[in-house]
Amino acid sequence: MRWDKAGVPHKGWQYIGVEDLGEYVEAGEPINYEQCEMCGNEKIRYVHLLEHPDYHGEIRVGCVCASNMIDDYIDPKESERELRNRANRRKNFMKQEWRFKSDTGNYTLRYKGNYITIMKSKFNSNWGVIFKGKQLWKYNGRRITDLHTAKAVAFNLFDELYESHEQIQPHWDGERWVYY
Repeated sequence: MRWDKAGVPHKGWQYIGVEDLGEYVEAGEPINYEQCEMCGNEKIRYVHLLEHPDYHGEIRVGCVCASNMIDDYIDPKESERELRNRANRRKNFMKQEWRFKSDTGNYTLRYKGNYITIMKSKFNSNWGVIFKGKQLWKYNGRRITDLHTAKAVAFNLFDELYESHEQIQPHWDGERWVYY
């Protein structure tokens, strides 16, 4: 625990974002929770990422510690609430029944009045998502390599457009999805 450790600032941290450790965990699978690096709380699903000019690297903490450490207008509780809501929307979306069209080999879904199509490439093992007249074979610079990932991309596209356009959004930082 670092609240009592010398050299670890208690205030003045900058908010990088928040990571949802359970976002891509399937129902019934265990979530790999983390431990707060400040207080030692051992069951953190939503990890808030902070940095400080007087501290090397980032620190991974829970909501309460993040609220106490940042000097910003960002509310970690609000960020966490938005992520919980997004996780519920994603869970509901992923439960939807996609129709397989044997003549084309495509999967289609009518969701909240919108049609989304997922198709396998004729040229390689990649998948594509068609939504709102756009075909995507990559999402955030990464190929869509399987049906499950294609469904997750379809959710992200729909959610960014309709549900969470004013909320924090996912961004790939080269290693992980971070929300800010």
